[in-house]
Amino acid sequence: MNRVFTTILVLLLGSGVAFAQEREGQSETRIVLEQEKPQKQNYYSVRFGLWFPEDEAKGFNFEGNLIDETEGKIDQSQAMGLDFHFRKNIGSPLYTDLSVGGWYTTYQFSIDEVTSNGLLREADAWALIVPITIGLSIAPLPDNPVQPYAMAGLGAYVAFTGRELLRMSDQNVNDTETFIRFGFYLGAGLDLMLAEAFGISVGAKYQFLEFDEPLFTGQKNFTGLQASIGVAMKI
Repeated sequence: MNRVFTTILVLLLGSGVAFAQEREGQSETRIVLEQEKPQKQNYYSVRFGLWFPEDEAKGFNFEGNLIDETEGKIDQSQAMGLDFHFRKNIGSPLYTDLSVGGWYTTYQFSIDEVTSNGLLREADAWALIVPITIGLSIAPLPDNPVQPYAMAGLGAYVAFTGRELLRMSDQNVNDTETFIRFGFYLGAGLDLMLAEAFGISVGAKYQFLEFDEPLFTGQKNFTGLQASIGVAMKI
């Protein structure tokens, strides 16, 4: 009788151990599957660059009169700026883009000889353009540390511009204006991830933008290439 009871007890204990091992294996398998679930990757970049607009300084327009560049000296700085770019993954390989930037240029025109109107001696002008755009980008290598992508978008371009005019009578005139114009862009970029969440970012956008009237820097058509380089972060 004792032998039969011992045999039954051993069988029950063996069944319990086997059941517990099976449950543990199922639990471990479920955990592994959850860990292998793919994660969406979003990218944020800050880049510094140059903008090469189509319009270049040819002279200075003063009270309706165009003073030719042969009558004075022109010193215009290259448009430089920052581009803050966020790419949100909405399902590989497609991303939505949000971009905000600031691009600044200055312009100085000084008279070398007395002109026919005899009024203007020197002009200092500046312009700050702030693009606020949304768009789409396509990245063909979503799980690669090298992230090339093509992009396109549109939005509002806000231009702040001002000038200081020094007349022959030594009286200064200060003006500021604000313009808003809609435009669009086509471009490409590359994020090279040097670590899990940090890397180098380069970008190129061809902006299509023309204001209704010239800014105080004498520029109206800002269609042209923007080239920039900076840092990228994966978030």
